[in-house]
Amino acid sequence: MQVARRVYHWASSKASIPSAPLWLGLIFLTELFLFLPLDAMLMLFCIQNPARRYLYAAIATLASVVIALIGYALGCFLWDTLGPYIVGHVISVDFFNRLVQHYNQHEGAAVFIGSLLPIPFKAVTLSAGFCQLSLITYLFAVAAARAVRFFVIADLMGRWGSAIKDFIDRRFNHLLIVLGVKIALSVSFFWFLGH
Repeated sequence: MQVARRVYHWASSKASIPSAPLWLGLIFLTELFLFLPLDAMLMLFCIQNPARRYLYAAIATLASVVIALIGYALGCFLWDTLGPYIVGHVISVDFFNRLVQHYNQHEGAAVFIGSLLPIPFKAVTLSAGFCQLSLITYLFAVAAARAVRFFVIADLMGRWGSAIKDFIDRRFNHLLIVLGVKIALSVSFFWFLGH
């Protein structure tokens, strides 16, 4: 809990300085490798500087599109290396075949919904690359979904940001537990679907 609180205070300090947009972009670019609560980071930056909230939403969207492109490339080019390990060990062959069929049938809609919902974005980006979806459709769906998600967050922070910050400050430990449960449920859900 102490480490998370330190990260929270560190991000809070970065959200208050002139180079905050750069820091937010860098934080969002870690999405491919780390499990950071990026929506919470965006909220924090928007609360600290409400006048720049739409700029922050645009930066978060752009960073997500860059991560989506990298994730797609990794999924596409590392499939020969990772595919045999993932299919059969991490997820079942049947689930993988259903996933590929679902992606091929619904390409843009599947990516849009996956990018909009609070599920691990890595799963969306890597699986789109594995399935070799149309790159243009994929990037358009990611950009649209992430823009909707992040601009809604920015708008909400403009309306109720100070009340939300007070709530976060008072209930920080409880929110961490909820976040941990969400991650555990997400992992369990995907493991269950895969087996």
